[in-house]
Amino acid sequence: MFDAPDFLFDGRHTMADQTLQDRPPARRVLIVEDDPGARRSLLLLLTGRGFDAAAFPTAAQAIASAAARPPACLVADYRLVDGDGIALLAALRADGWTGPAILISAYSSPALSEQASAAGFAFIFDKPLREHALVDAVGRLVGGET
Repeated sequence: MFDAPDFLFDGRHTMADQTLQDRPPARRVLIVEDDPGARRSLLLLLTGRGFDAAAFPTAAQAIASAAARPPACLVADYRLVDGDGIALLAALRADGWTGPAILISAYSSPALSEQASAAGFAFIFDKPLREHALVDAVGRLVGGET
């Protein structure tokens, strides 16, 4: 019979349980985009580059997800069905989340860029997105390679 070392099982958790529960959040990305096609594209792009991404169509769903599993980075569309990306970031900040954020928008303007920067967005990207620019930005913000 195999005797498992103490570090594999401490009486409360197996090593597998520990790995799932304590996995570092360093590459978790929360995507919030109401357009189904764009949301899927962003999800495929970031997961394909090794990020642990989750995508939601509404701010409410994103806030609930972030509370359960805090992301390392937020990628949010400006216009959402239940608000906007700037209000979403404010809500996450009010809940204590301090990570970096990227805003994407098809409705860019100097005023929106100023508002987003003041709200704390590290990057503002216009749609259509340049995929490499988004991947590079997310990689720099979470401190991982792309």
